[in-house]
Amino acid sequence: MKQTKKEQAVTLIALVVTLVILIILAAVSINMVLGNQGIFKKAQEGANSMHDAEVNTQAGFNSITDEIDKITSGQGGGGTTPVVPEKTVEEVKGGEAFATKTPIEDEHGNIIWVPAGFKVAEDSGDTVGQGIVIEDVSASGDEKVQGSQFVWIPVGTFVKDNKSQSKEIILGRYTFSTSNGKPTLVQAAFTEEEPENFKKHGDTEIIEEDDAEYTELSEYRVGKATDGLDGENATAKDLAGFVNSAKTNGGYYIARYEASFASGDSIENYKAASKKSKEFLEDSMSYTEGTLWNFISQPDASKVAINTYSGSGVESDLMNSYAWDTAVVYIQEAIGRDYANQRGNSINNKLTNTGTKQDEICKINDMASNIWEWSTEYSAFTGTNYASPCTSRGGDFYYSDSYTAGRGCATATSKMELRRF
Repeated sequence: MKQTKKEQAVTLIALVVTLVILIILAAVSINMVLGNQGIFKKAQEGANSMHDAEVNTQAGFNSITDEIDKITSGQGGGGTTPVVPEKTVEEVKGGEAFATKTPIEDEHGNIIWVPAGFKVAEDSGDTVGQGIVIEDVSASGDEKVQGSQFVWIPVGTFVKDNKSQSKEIILGRYTFSTSNGKPTLVQAAFTEEEPENFKKHGDTEIIEEDDAEYTELSEYRVGKATDGLDGENATAKDLAGFVNSAKTNGGYYIARYEASFASGDSIENYKAASKKSKEFLEDSMSYTEGTLWNFISQPDASKVAINTYSGSGVESDLMNSYAWDTAVVYIQEAIGRDYANQRGNSINNKLTNTGTKQDEICKINDMASNIWEWSTEYSAFTGTNYASPCTSRGGDFYYSDSYTAGRGCATATSKMELRRF
């Protein structure tokens, strides 16, 4: 009996000790699960952290998406945000028109933006250095304008066909050395310190040439076609929009050809095509459909150029001095020689159809030859009883002193060619 009681006592103590241990373990477990540092607390904190991480990640994705949207809608930060091209020039050349504004690249990594309704032309160059040509397929609702072609002019870093060389193309107004064509920047359209440097007035924006002073006015006016002192040139329709677009997209387009007829029932409604002329009449003063449009005043040329793509989502205008001068800088960098001083009469000694002679550089025709072309630049030259506020650019088939980068002043009723950007 004693032995039995002892065994029972030991068993009871063991049971009590076991219960105590279980209670202690239970308390510890409960504390670990439910306490301030418990599993439930930690699990809740982990869940909260995971939620916060998801929110932050989504915010980051949203921010990236917003930046992409800004770039593709033309609201980006001056081309500093990397652009991912969808196709290469080689893949899309001669293909279908793009449904939306689309970035593509050449074999050197140069980015080119193609507007909606345009395709890369079959005879386009393969690189920016050769000249990237786009063609209107459906951007214009006018069938006679469709088929117009434009060439990309890079702004910013441009990788040349010699891959070891690159050039920073500054959108600006330039003068060019008469001995070797070397450009001198007179006024940048924008700088890091002055995003709207094109609005700057004063001596920095005046270019003096042949006893005339030339400047680019930043405010739009329609012009007034009179020979009197009240004659006015038409200025750029939206110079700020052009500069900001070129800055954001890293380039702009100019018409490949001197303008030819398209359609319309009045100057205000006419739309000028940028494509090879179908025919040419000896009477160059005639307005004949299908021929060069080479006899139009500067104010009227401005109306036609602006109207060509009005309401289509694509903007066009007469060439401004920033667009013309920068195009000459690009051409000279691409070909490695002087084109600024190319004389028109050394190429064409008579008036010809646009795009039919040998003056094609980087796929751009007749900047040096054929006939003078109107621009939106303002000439401050005034005589005794007349004003010459309009500025012509480029070479002419007849005059030996006309050349690609040259400027000339004319009255608001003078007649000559137009070219759009």
